[in-house]
Amino acid sequence: MTLTKMQPLADNGIQKTRSVCGYCGVGCSVDIMTKNDRIIGIQPAMDGPANEGALCVKGQFAYDYVQHPDRLKYPLIKGADGKFYEATWDEALDRAADGFRKVADKYGRHSIYAIASGRAPTEASYMMQRLMRAGWGTNNVDNCSRA
Repeated sequence: MTLTKMQPLADNGIQKTRSVCGYCGVGCSVDIMTKNDRIIGIQPAMDGPANEGALCVKGQFAYDYVQHPDRLKYPLIKGADGKFYEATWDEALDRAADGFRKVADKYGRHSIYAIASGRAPTEASYMMQRLMRAGWGTNNVDNCSRA
């Protein structure tokens, strides 16, 4: 999300911050409503050139994941006992890379598939497709944002 200057609304402590919705590639302008450093709502920007005051259901109502208490704050890896344990980023990335290599060695490069998140910035989606195409030699990549 790209944020611009926050503007206070009346005297109720709510602030409005202009941004761009991160759910798909349309680039809808949104106003993020916050109070006490917590997102309390999202409104469509009435002057947004891409959306002209309209938003889809995801863009307007799916923001609670940002502050959800179950949101992961560190990587987890599965131990030999089947339970998940806190790990460093290096440990988690090494484990993931080993898993990719094992699958590619056993079943071939086209057995690997990636799906990018609609919540990720465009640059992250670009890097995902580069990893799959240039790194693994497959076009098996998709994004959950397409309709």
